[in-house]
Amino acid sequence: MIQAMYNGASGLRAHKTQMDVISNNIANINTIGFKASRVSFRETLSQTLRGATGPKAGGIGGINPMQVGLGASIGSIDLSQTQGSLLPTGKPTDVAIEGNGFLMVSDGQGKFYTRDGSLQLDGEGTLVASGSGLRVLGWTADPFTGSINNLEPITPRSEIRLPLGQLAVARQTRKLGIGGNLDARAAEGDTYRVSAQVYDSLGIAHSVSVVFAKTENPGEWSWSVSCPEADPDQSTGSGTIQFDENGRNTVTSGEFSLVLAEPNGSASPITATLYFNELTQLAGNATASPTFQDGLALGMLDSFTIGKDGVIWGTFTNGMQQPIAQIAMAQFSNPSGLMKGKNNVFIETGNSGLPQVGVASVGSMGNLTAGFLESSNVDLPTEFTNMIVAQRGFQANSRIITTSDEILQELVQLKR
Repeated sequence: MIQAMYNGASGLRAHKTQMDVISNNIANINTIGFKASRVSFRETLSQTLRGATGPKAGGIGGINPMQVGLGASIGSIDLSQTQGSLLPTGKPTDVAIEGNGFLMVSDGQGKFYTRDGSLQLDGEGTLVASGSGLRVLGWTADPFTGSINNLEPITPRSEIRLPLGQLAVARQTRKLGIGGNLDARAAEGDTYRVSAQVYDSLGIAHSVSVVFAKTENPGEWSWSVSCPEADPDQSTGSGTIQFDENGRNTVTSGEFSLVLAEPNGSASPITATLYFNELTQLAGNATASPTFQDGLALGMLDSFTIGKDGVIWGTFTNGMQQPIAQIAMAQFSNPSGLMKGKNNVFIETGNSGLPQVGVASVGSMGNLTAGFLESSNVDLPTEFTNMIVAQRGFQANSRIITTSDEILQELVQLKR
């Protein structure tokens, strides 16, 4: 009877732990990115009263072992890493993970992992987890080209900064297009001037002139590029273009190079391709003019968006859009082996496997959906059902103790 009471006590302890886990799941039903846990029981130990014997040839058959269990205990508390539902927030810094990946965050010393994508910018423009201030890790783009080297190792200092109103970019002109018409009735030596603007690497505008001159050959024009701020002895940019009998241009591009007399620290020369695709020669007024150029004046970071691949695209006041960073992701061979930490994060363990660092939208890492958050994966009907089962189990084990006590009392009273 004493053993029965201890068995009941072990069952009470086990079901009490189960209730602790269930109550924690229910308490965190509205916690962003929360992952529910599940309790599994196991038999503590079995006392062998008689061993097993095998059948004997021509004799008796085999006998199974005889054992008495010595109570129950917690076998495991498993973490469920199933996907939670997506909740719309409309906040551009919020991201929901649709897949198996985790965001990487840091306190400056160590790296942690989370499914909580409620992010914001702190006072320094650093992207952080809104509830804890942990810094989101990733790669910073080259401010001049926008290229991102996502093969660089991620360290606790690989933070992402998005300094709105501070980060400045400019772009040197690489392409200049001329379109419109050159008059097919022009005589040899007639010229037509097109004025345009190009930008150096610092975003400073420079005026250029593209002069077209009719040559002696039918359908042929010469062209040359000049700039009052350029050194004429070092600058280059001239050629010819040819039109067919239908007035269509058969030479679609040419190149020019302007060496600035006073570059003021900008990259020199300004080398660009001149495109004539939209230029025609028909009998009519000359209307040639600039159609496009890809240079940009100075612009400040005005806003940003987060793509499904974790690339953060910045929009600048000069209209330029360019990648400025990319959020790093990690996944594990055994995500259920991660250990929960404070601030809604997970910690790598020996049984989780090493983090496989990568980017979103690759393999099973999953996509990042901006303007949404992942809700907890707690299933309330299941938790209520488990709670009722745990309650009944607790009641049954308490009945074991009271019943065993009553039997002991009967044994004591046998003496009377």
